[in-house]
Amino acid sequence: MMTDKQLIEEIKKAFEGVLLKEGIGINEADRMMLEQRDVLIQKGRNLDRLWWREWTDIQDKYIASYSDVMYYMDSAGIKWVLPAYMIYIIKHYKEGSFSIDSTIYVLEAGGLGVDKVDLYTDEQKKVIAKFLQFMIEVGETYVDVESAQNALDKLWGEWL
Repeated sequence: MMTDKQLIEEIKKAFEGVLLKEGIGINEADRMMLEQRDVLIQKGRNLDRLWWREWTDIQDKYIASYSDVMYYMDSAGIKWVLPAYMIYIIKHYKEGSFSIDSTIYVLEAGGLGVDKVDLYTDEQKKVIAKFLQFMIEVGETYVDVESAQNALDKLWGEWL
């Protein structure tokens, strides 16, 4: 089993330089989820670009607070936010957070956004598979092991 520090370093390397660009970010997705008016959704879009230049700028408090936003993101948004969520989960899985299982569920569904486009490189797919393996190894006390195993068996296992 690789250590948490090794896995975090692999995630950082695999997703280095991934930017949100025109993707749907955290604030925009949250406002979409809340079915807010278009003007407020646009304000969320602007905040995403104002607050976070890179995914490494996203603080843990946002990841803990916004557990369901990936369901409203496009593929570019998920690719941008996923490494921050994975690292947060590796660091905090013992504390419990809705963000843990919701991230696993997104990966179980393919890790693709509402536009169903696969933007991941082989290196990124490998590190996602290693993340899921790590989640399975930490056990049922902390994560939905069945969903993590299902994600690995159906989608990501070939990258291990």
